[in-house]
Amino acid sequence: MSPAVTIEGTFLRSIHVCNPVELLRDPDADLVAACRHPGSDTFERAFEELFRRYRDRAYAISYRILGNSIDALDVVQESFALVFRKLDSFRGGSLFSTWLFRIVVNSSIDLRRRVKVQAPFGLVRDDQGEGEPVDPSPDPRDKAATNELGDQVQQALSQLSDKLRIILALRYLEGMSYEELAATLGLSLGTVKSRLARAHLALESVVRTRFPQLDLSGAAPDSVGGVG
Repeated sequence: MSPAVTIEGTFLRSIHVCNPVELLRDPDADLVAACRHPGSDTFERAFEELFRRYRDRAYAISYRILGNSIDALDVVQESFALVFRKLDSFRGGSLFSTWLFRIVVNSSIDLRRRVKVQAPFGLVRDDQGEGEPVDPSPDPRDKAATNELGDQVQQALSQLSDKLRIILALRYLEGMSYEELAATLGLSLGTVKSRLARAHLALESVVRTRFPQLDLSGAAPDSVGGVG
């Protein structure tokens, strides 16, 4: 065997024996560990801290799906109850927050199917949420026009299927990256990108046919081949 081949073979073999890059540690790891022992002195404090950290985000995600604040609050309670019951099944293959958000999404979808929620899909949190943008305009006519526009966008989104509406909401209203969407929804990156592309086309079709006065030019869709 020539020296060149030997060096190349040695180099290629060395790639396989290199230590993998260490993943970032889950910031909730200690709290999760404490919650695995309900009889311990630290359990209650740890579980309360996890609830405090994620209740608002869990509510926001559920509200995006359900469009109803009361149902969203119910989902938050149900999701954390499921966390308590299913924590032994969490193996740490993802961040705890990602696992929790997947529970929230699934619980929201289940509730929507159970009670056949008909409320229009919400773009902003109501007075029970946080982070609702404040309209700085002092002119009531401007505010009324803004509210009307928001209602029309909500109505447009409500025409989409659950799958398409949810992925648009999580991407643009909750600011999730492609990787976060994939983990939260249990999808591959390729499926996330193709579903987002279909959601954009579906929303554009609804807007063109039912709300032609809406201008979505400022919300250009992601490139299917882009990075989230």
